Amino acid sequence: MKFSDLSINSSTFFGFFSKVIDEPPNLTTILTTIKIFFLMFFMDMLFLGPAGSGKTSLVKYFSEWIRSTQNKSVSCINLDPGVDCLPYEADFDIRKFFTIESIMKEEELGPNGALVRAIEKTVEMEDEIRPEIEKVKADFRLIDLPGQLEPFLFHSGEKIINYFDVKRMLGIFLIPAEMFNLKGLAVSELLSLIVRLKLGIPTINVLSKIDLSKNIEEIENFLKSPRKLRKALEKIEGGIEKDLAILASRLVEKIVKEQRIVKTSAKTGEGMNDLYDVCYEVFCSCGDLR
Repeated sequence: MKFSDLSINSSTFFGFFSKVIDEPPNLTTILTTIKIFFLMFFMDMLFLGPAGSGKTSLVKYFSEWIRSTQNKSVSCINLDPGVDCLPYEADFDIRKFFTIESIMKEEELGPNGALVRAIEKTVEMEDEIRPEIEKVKADFRLIDLPGQLEPFLFHSGEKIINYFDVKRMLGIFLIPAEMFNLKGLAVSELLSLIVRLKLGIPTINVLSKIDLSKNIEEIENFLKSPRKLRKALEKIEGGIEKDLAILASRLVEKIVKEQRIVKTSAKTGEGMNDLYDVCYEVFCSCGDLR
């Protein structure tokens, strides 16, 4: 049974419970059911990843998919002050307070400096920004971050996520399939672990833009098994870059033996069902993310 086959809300608990225990009931099933029910009224999803990984596009498509197939309320929250045009309607938009362009003009900064300053301003203006975010109510809140992950991650990102319900927050780390190379995969997996460590939230790896690559099965196998990735890296030619990639993959291998990878495409709609299911599984004992 998949969680996407269920529609869970406060008015359908008994229907949900009966569907879950269609299988022979046991204590684990019952406790899992109760846990999911109380946790899943509300979830914050933080979309992370390198520039160009498709965060904004996935926020748009996934929010529409949830509304149309799961009978749940969804809100989109934009924390990217540098975006020119959003493909979705934001229920909270950081650009109401400032933009990268306005910071560049007012403080005479370049684009990168302005982005770092924007993160700082988001923290400095907590008294104005946090109440506006808290007004946004929905079963799911999808949070769209700036295109460049590093300024957010290493400049007070952990303070900003406290504007949300961290206990019910899930990081969705995007790895774009179109940028496939072995060393890049090692770096991406390491960055995903850094996200977990720095922000302190459960994080799942999502292979995005799968419609743009012909090597999906190969990429998926490497991401599922850090050991396979390390062995593949050991066979390629290279100097210090290869050695660094192997070291990164070994570190990932020590922490994550096996992991589930979700494959998505905001263009074709593939993988939305799997992504939805994994989001639920993270918060219950039946998950198989590791």
